[in-house]
Amino acid sequence: MKRVDALRALSVDHHHGLVLARKAKQAGTGGDDDKVIEVWAEVQAKFQAELEPHFLIEETIIAPALEACGESALVKRLNSEHENLRNCVVAAGERSAAELERFGSTLEQHIRFEERDLFETAQRRLNPDQLNAIAQACRAKDRA
Repeated sequence: MKRVDALRALSVDHHHGLVLARKAKQAGTGGDDDKVIEVWAEVQAKFQAELEPHFLIEETIIAPALEACGESALVKRLNSEHENLRNCVVAAGERSAAELERFGSTLEQHIRFEERDLFETAQRRLNPDQLNAIAQACRAKDRA
């Protein structure tokens, strides 16, 4: 899907997220306990360094702009899925293989939703100033 320049950096993030999701799903179903521990550690690190800053741009810039356009259902799903992913990573529970696989599947489905629905709607409905704010936030995130 062709992306407007303002959303391109977030789409690149999605590529990296899909790689992580695949790794999590494979480790979660692979039967190697050491690999599960290793991938959970990677998920935790990447969540803090990459996913959380990405989520914040979507929640603080894209979501309010879409909400103002009447796209409440998309925003509700975005926020719900972000909360679910956060809970997977920060939950104090056991870091099991099944939970790792669930995280990977959830992340993959979430990215597909954003690429197919959320970003398609954003690039159609948001004005140039709103898109520029997204691009500026992405540049700032990438410099951090």
